[in-house]
Amino acid sequence: MRISCFLYFFLLASPLAAEAPLSAIDWLSIKKNDVESSLKSVEKESSDTNKDIQVSTLSSDKFQSIGLLPVYVTGIPTTIWRNSSFNDLTYSFKSMPTFSYPPIQELVYSLLLAEARPPVDEPESYSFLDVRLQKLLSYGAVDPAIALIERASPVPDSMVPLLFDISLLSNNNMPACDPIFKKRKNRELQGELVYCYARKGDWLTAHLILKTESVLGDISEHLISLLNRYLEVDFEVDLNALLPPPSLITPLEYRLYEAIGEPIPAEYLPIKYSQSDLSGDNGWRAQVIAAERLASTSAIPENQILGIYTKYNTSVSGGVWERVDAVKSLDTALELNENFEEILQNSLEVFYKADQLSLFAKLFARRIYEQSFSPKSKKIAADLLLLTNNFELTEYYWRSEDIRFGLVSGDFSNVKTKNETENIILKVFTDPKMPFLVEQKLNQGKLGEVILNALLQFETGIQGDLKDLSESLSTLNLIGLNNTARRAALTHLVLLNEKQSGVN
Repeated sequence: MRISCFLYFFLLASPLAAEAPLSAIDWLSIKKNDVESSLKSVEKESSDTNKDIQVSTLSSDKFQSIGLLPVYVTGIPTTIWRNSSFNDLTYSFKSMPTFSYPPIQELVYSLLLAEARPPVDEPESYSFLDVRLQKLLSYGAVDPAIALIERASPVPDSMVPLLFDISLLSNNNMPACDPIFKKRKNRELQGELVYCYARKGDWLTAHLILKTESVLGDISEHLISLLNRYLEVDFEVDLNALLPPPSLITPLEYRLYEAIGEPIPAEYLPIKYSQSDLSGDNGWRAQVIAAERLASTSAIPENQILGIYTKYNTSVSGGVWERVDAVKSLDTALELNENFEEILQNSLEVFYKADQLSLFAKLFARRIYEQSFSPKSKKIAADLLLLTNNFELTEYYWRSEDIRFGLVSGDFSNVKTKNETENIILKVFTDPKMPFLVEQKLNQGKLGEVILNALLQFETGIQGDLKDLSESLSTLNLIGLNNTARRAALTHLVLLNEKQSGVN
């Protein structure tokens, strides 16, 4: 199947050498490349009479590195997970939250999308890939998940159902039916097969399969009812048709409800369903809500969000429309330089109240900084830029005594701290200490675990545990993720200050 998608990923240049920050770039068009299906080992055998070179094919499942970001882009070794326990990694990924700060969330995407081999004790081929895919979906990163699963080309039989489900979550609504047709004898995929034949236009075959499965019982009564209504071949209203949708639905059920004219709003479902609303087919409000939900997990680029916010003129107020109006007003003010200072303050307060200051910074920080019209707006813009991957633009704005200058420039020689949080951050970057447990895991070759644990520690650290804050930043700094650590520290300082003082 050919899926044309754009991958929003975060460029991690030489993380082990700390040469460049983890920075966001535009969605890049990912061309589908052939992935080598097997590795070959060459053995040379000697004998008294001849010397032959024998080539034997080894299973790719055990050796293949799968990912969208190559090593030369991320600097992350393909063996990052090899020495860790599959069960430990599975637990870590499943329990991993959506991180509060974009620099940390962006690093998670780099880990999920980097070319990597599975743990040595992976119970079944592609089990760890499945874990990575499920985590991407939990963040709403559907298109990268599609691209990642296709890197396991040819898609293994065990992952065909997942590929089909993911394809239904995409906003282009193009189901991956070719693999389903190839596995038409799979008893667990008969519902999907009915849907695919219907999408193909072969309604007769879809009807025959559905009637057969209604007798054999391989499809649930609920799904049979939905498929009957979708095919419009059974006009009798049965009990299942009258029942409300279950609390947990599958992507196929979601699309069937949509097709029969009873769509379930994606805003009430897990975030992976929000991608489908980005098309705008379900209305502008649904599109805006989907964009904001996905922005909270950094699963959508800011230029797309801005385009959705400014797509139409609003006719109502309150709720989401308050933010839409704020964005449109500020966008216009920046273009025309009319009432800029007042509109900036009002827009900032709107996003601050909605706890979306980081999103506001991504949308406007650089434009405001470059077009500031007063010292006050310049200060606001400088603070906002610290929440983005353009933080280094503010280097000459801060005094050398300011901790923010040290974090932006990397020069802490003149920094004077004002509180305990700043003291800890200064020590992290001037006299870092490697935690003992971290050193142990690094010696065991468990770099991936070290990074995941540091990210979880950082999340507890920003809630007030200064020891965890210190250890997490020290770990990231010492293993080569210096710029991620700096961005995370800057974000914490800015948001902590805003929480304590409010928007001025």
